Amino acid sequence: MKLILIATLALIIATGLAYQVHLDPGYALLTYGQLSVETSLAVLLFISLLCFLSFYIALRTVLTVKRVPKNLSSWNSKRKQQRATKALNNGFLDSTEGNWQRSEKLLIKHAKQSETPLLNYLSAAHAAQSQGAYNRRDDYLFKAGEALPDQLHAIQLTRAKLQLAAGQVEQALASLQQLKTATPGHPVVLSLLMKSHLKLNDWEALYKLLPALKNNRKIPQQEWQAVEQQTIIKLLHSQTGRALESLWKTVDKKQKLTAEYLRPYAQQLIDAANDSSAENLLVKALSNQFEPSLLELYCQLTTDPAKKLKQLTKWLKNYRDNTDLLNAIAQLYLAQADLTQAIDHLEQSLAIAPNSPALLLLGKTYEQQASTKDKAHECYKQGLELSLAKPSTSLVDT
Repeated sequence: MKLILIATLALIIATGLAYQVHLDPGYALLTYGQLSVETSLAVLLFISLLCFLSFYIALRTVLTVKRVPKNLSSWNSKRKQQRATKALNNGFLDSTEGNWQRSEKLLIKHAKQSETPLLNYLSAAHAAQSQGAYNRRDDYLFKAGEALPDQLHAIQLTRAKLQLAAGQVEQALASLQQLKTATPGHPVVLSLLMKSHLKLNDWEALYKLLPALKNNRKIPQQEWQAVEQQTIIKLLHSQTGRALESLWKTVDKKQKLTAEYLRPYAQQLIDAANDSSAENLLVKALSNQFEPSLLELYCQLTTDPAKKLKQLTKWLKNYRDNTDLLNAIAQLYLAQADLTQAIDHLEQSLAIAPNSPALLLLGKTYEQQASTKDKAHECYKQGLELSLAKPSTSLVDT
């Protein structure tokens, strides 16, 4: 539409000029030295216009010819980029389908012509790793660093992820330590460091890393919470002396009463002959919530048996149907040679639920009396049958 308007306007102007020339063609005289040219103004204008158009066409032709190499180069470059984009898409498709070898070949072949060489090299590194070709993987990551030196952080992060996925935990840890030095608060780096230390069972390193994990708002609490619990419990099993006490002070008050945290700590106190401290903690915890594993630790204390018996009897008022507690009381009576009380509590335990520990203790009790040795053998037999029956029952249930 625009072209039609311009053509119409040009035709109108040309018609007007032609009419004007017809009315008055004008006169033009050109002289140069002794040479003179005489013509009408219309002819002069026509010749001038013709010369201008000829010059314009010649100039455009020269410029077009001059630009041919550049245009060819641009066209060739564009064609290569199109091929590189197509290869990238096909490489991703092959990668999705598990055709790692073909994917790697396509991604590397056109990486230099690609508009996104980083994507090519990183994807090729992933494809190489999927084939177990770790040397090729590292070579592609190196080339990615050469092609885009300003993206070294992303490349190193990818390297660490791939190393961790390949089970090269120590190499991944070295890469992540470098990244942490450069970017101390990077959430992905901290999360990967946590996973690396966890795989290496390096609980002390994990414990030192926990403050950075907890203070980073970009790392969800559920990601590090379970690791924190596992780390502290592992360290409570291994630390001693001042290190153990310092660690225990960091444990929350509510957690100190739970069996997961208290059990290893109390065991350490008992092993260090610090029974009084262990006793205070265990009594407080068992009074708050009864836990068989803590009761077992309490019974290991070298406390006065009468004091122990008094405390166990006190707990029995609240937990009358607890067989573990009844068995523990019976064991104390047995140690004091009070066979009547021992038998009474063991029979209460068996009345609630048949259990091997009660049968074993009852057998020991009967064995101390000559008249009841046959009963002892019967208790041992029942206890053995009950122990053997439990695994078979579970197998049937499954």
